[in-house]
Amino acid sequence: MSAAQLPSVAEVMQIPAALTAVAGPAWEDGNGHVNVAHIYGFHVDASEAALAHVGIDEEYRTVRRLGVFSMEQHLRFHDEVHIGEEISAHARWLDRGDKVFHGVSVLVNHTAGRIANTLEMLEGHVDLGSRRTAPFSTDVAERIDAEVARHRALTWQVPLSGPMGVRR
Repeated sequence: MSAAQLPSVAEVMQIPAALTAVAGPAWEDGNGHVNVAHIYGFHVDASEAALAHVGIDEEYRTVRRLGVFSMEQHLRFHDEVHIGEEISAHARWLDRGDKVFHGVSVLVNHTAGRIANTLEMLEGHVDLGSRRTAPFSTDVAERIDAEVARHRALTWQVPLSGPMGVRR
């Protein structure tokens, strides 16, 4: 994939960072860059922050007994991240169905001035008692829909895996 297909750092920055960090020494692998497990974990932590923003947080899980389960993910690397570099993750909401949402987390390497990687995801909304998918509660659905609408208004796209998405 060419860099021309990726959004610019400035474009991605139109979405507030869900999480920022400086890659620490414990993140380094034997190849001299940040290990995939730390990249993935950073995306997951950023996604948790984005979920909390729309109301899917610890209280939602414990009081309402509802949450989300990962159904499908695609991690794509565009550039390296090295120890000491400043990074941020930006969650873009793409679509929502009755029981699922499709989104992508974009990791920006501020030190290098490039998009490092993306984690595309399809998440299912679940009843934590039955462990089965369940419709989103109205308040959360409305918040997700507002994010989807806001992000659809952006003029840039993120390259996606292709077959992943909300099926209607």
